[in-house]
Amino acid sequence: MKNNILFSAVLLFFVLVLNSCKKDPVVDPNEGELITTVKLKLTNPLLAGAVPLVFEFKDLDGEGGAVPVKFDSIVLVKNVIYICEVSVLNESVSPADDITKEIKAEANDHQFYFVPSSSNLLSVSDYDTDANNLPLGLNTTWVTGLNAGTGTVRVVLKHKPGTKAANDLLNKGDTDIELDFKLIIK
Repeated sequence: MKNNILFSAVLLFFVLVLNSCKKDPVVDPNEGELITTVKLKLTNPLLAGAVPLVFEFKDLDGEGGAVPVKFDSIVLVKNVIYICEVSVLNESVSPADDITKEIKAEANDHQFYFVPSSSNLLSVSDYDTDANNLPLGLNTTWVTGLNAGTGTVRVVLKHKPGTKAANDLLNKGDTDIELDFKLIIK
């Protein structure tokens, strides 16, 4: 009987010790937002009053699940300069959540990349910058090539908390969204 009481006491002690070692789950303060929509608004700055061209990706349930409800091809005119402005939204909620504001507020931790399949079709430059004068990419300059053609332009948003630096490669940081838009130059 004395052994049973001692065994029970030891067992109870171990159960209490093991339960006290459980850790609360860690919540990532920089956990990514759901991005359902990316809009690229391109304007020719040389044509006063020109209507901007808007190209959109929309996947209301986010990555995986249902196919995107909209994935435009980017159709541009050859040998033209465009100013590109990016908007990022979560339209799975009402009203839609403008993620662009968060990206601007956390500009030191974010960077957009625009990677054309051919520099003969499109070049991207003049990235807007964050407070450290590092590229952000919510506003850029796009210049189309001299000849018509087709290809792609990859649009990637990277999250780089505390690690963003000059000349970062595309593989640095966590990918918030990555899209391959079809590119048509006419």
